[in-house]
Amino acid sequence: MVIAASAAVLLGAIWYTTQVAANEAYDRLLTGNALQIAENTWLQGDSVTVDVPVAAFMLTPGVRTFYTVLDPQGRSIAGDPDFKPDIPWERLSEGPLLSDGVYQDAEVRIVVLGRRLAIDQAHPWAVVAVAQTKTARLSFAKSLSGNALIVIAVMAILTVMASTFTLYQTLAPLERIEQALAARDPNDLAPLAMEVPAEIHALVSAINGFMQRLALHQGLLRRVIGDAAHQLRTPVAALVSQVELLSGQADETRKHAHLARLRSLTSNLGRQIGQLINHAMVQHRADSAIPVCLDIAELVRGEMAEMLSSWHDRDLQALDVGMDMPALPCLVDGDATTLREAVRNILDNALLYGAPGLLHVDIKAVGPDWEVRFIDDGPGIPAASQASVRAPFSPRSGNRAGGSLGLSIVEQVMAAHGGALLFSQDEAGRFAVVLRLRQAAQG
Repeated sequence: MVIAASAAVLLGAIWYTTQVAANEAYDRLLTGNALQIAENTWLQGDSVTVDVPVAAFMLTPGVRTFYTVLDPQGRSIAGDPDFKPDIPWERLSEGPLLSDGVYQDAEVRIVVLGRRLAIDQAHPWAVVAVAQTKTARLSFAKSLSGNALIVIAVMAILTVMASTFTLYQTLAPLERIEQALAARDPNDLAPLAMEVPAEIHALVSAINGFMQRLALHQGLLRRVIGDAAHQLRTPVAALVSQVELLSGQADETRKHAHLARLRSLTSNLGRQIGQLINHAMVQHRADSAIPVCLDIAELVRGEMAEMLSSWHDRDLQALDVGMDMPALPCLVDGDATTLREAVRNILDNALLYGAPGLLHVDIKAVGPDWEVRFIDDGPGIPAASQASVRAPFSPRSGNRAGGSLGLSIVEQVMAAHGGALLFSQDEAGRFAVVLRLRQAAQG
């Protein structure tokens, strides 16, 4: 369609230019004929005499020519006396005057030319008017346009053929990519390895990048399913066992013991399922969440207030709780959802396994970072175990229930934010869990 439209526009332009060229060429011939007649027109005594040269009428075959020569009184003294074009006497001094007209039912091109005579009259002009039918110039323009049309048609066909070949060569790699993807196993997410033109490199790179992200998400899904299946098998089996023991137990004392055990198992199972879900959520948001600027001090204050108000597993009346933070906002760029989950897991661990009498949170700037320190007076984590507790499902000391995911979640959140999870002691020798986050750029 583009080539056809371009050819139509080009043909119209050629038709117009050939018409103009033919008119200019024949107008010059027509004017030349009139000038030859005018050069052979002179004043002899009181009358105008003309000697019409034969060369003035040697034109293209099939062209009819009419002429007339008028004296200053407008009388025809030579040529066809019936040929009487309008004579613009006032404009004869401008030179040859060209116009279109009709004579003997034929379209003609007329030139009117005046020759000044040495007489004292209102119109001292001998007038030569020559008309030529327009068939020759139309045939000439059609011939030129026809030849141009042939050239355009040939070039259009060649262009279509070349474009088709070029498009085929360009799209052939896309067909190979389609065939390679269609032939793959649904679980095969390896990058495409094929030679393609430079113009297709960006497409192949985008496909490979997408498959890499898809492979990561599939791996994450498989890990979550595998972890859940592995970690929940034992507590579910314990629940089933306790239910069977309870259903066949008649002794009230033993029945109450089994019920207490059921409550504990159910609570631990709920906590473990929650950790598994949060662990999967943190892994998913690590590469999908859009970071925003937030105040880490406000986030920690809110989580601590919510945790303490909803904690029912121990008496918090005697717990020394405190927060120390700068007056200015402690801004970081991060994901509020996963940062809350990290803070919640640290506080949960402190209230479950540490902080018998003290839980403080200190926030301060250390170089380009913010350090959030969770300090308690519990036994802390032994140095030998500080590396292993960062990994999910690590062995737990003290016969603790659960999936050992709390600090693993914190470690993953810090890694996603370009921060760090550290363990240290304060000046009084109390254990501290430290979150280090880069300060947000001040805009």
